[in-house]
Order: sequence, then C-alpha cells, then structure tokens
Amino acid sequence: MRNDQIPTIPAIQRMNAILVAVTATLLLFFDSTPAAIGCLLGGAIVIVNLWVLSLLGAAILAAAGAGVSGAAAKFGVMAIPLKMLIVVGLVFLIFRHTNIDGVGFALGVLTQMTAAIIETGRASLRGPS
Repeated sequence: MRNDQIPTIPAIQRMNAILVAVTATLLLFFDSTPAAIGCLLGGAIVIVNLWVLSLLGAAILAAAGAGVSGAAAKFGVMAIPLKMLIVVGLVFLIFRHTNIDGVGFALGVLTQMTAAIIETGRASLRGPS
C-alpha cells in the first residue's frame, strides 16, 4: 500500500467529529436528549483517546530514534496500556456516577471505527499524488 493510500489521523479525527455531530443531531431529533448527550460524550472520549495515543506513539518513536533506553524506555512501553486503563476507568466512573444513555454513548464510540473505515476507503480510492 502506498503512503497516499494510508489514512491520516487528522483525517480520521475530522471525519469522526462530523459523524459524532450528525449522529448526536439525529439522536436528539429521533430519540432523546440523553441519547444525544451520551453520543457526544462517547465521541469525545474516543477522539481524545486517539489524539493522546498519537502523541504517545510519536513520543515513543522519537525516544527510540534518539536511543533512549532504561527506565524511560520501559515507561514508554507501559504508557499506552496505562492510558487505556485510565480511559476504561474514566468510562466506568462516568457510568457509575451519572445517568448517561448507554446506546447513545455506544453510538458515539462507534463513530471512530466508522470514520476509520470511511477514511481508509477514501485514501485507497485516491490516485497517486
């Protein structure tokens, strides 16, 4: 696969934001305000999660390229699973202490996968640059 056929993180994030907005609007009109709010929250969490993941990945690659080793390298390896644990804990706390609509939240989370699929399709249909 050529580089111009690989979707970029910013393209996925833009498409995700559009899908979250459209899905939340549809939920607001056809379901309920709590479902729309849940969608916005779920979408925001996956958008922030991918943004943090891209920052961590860039930092880990930069550190590896600079020859960083030892404790710093071990922390870099543990940073991504630790981030995921924090996200799961945050979602647990949100559901435990609020009355978020689960279906709306799930639809908001699924927009990221949909955005990645759409952007992969768009990138693969692009001709060589």
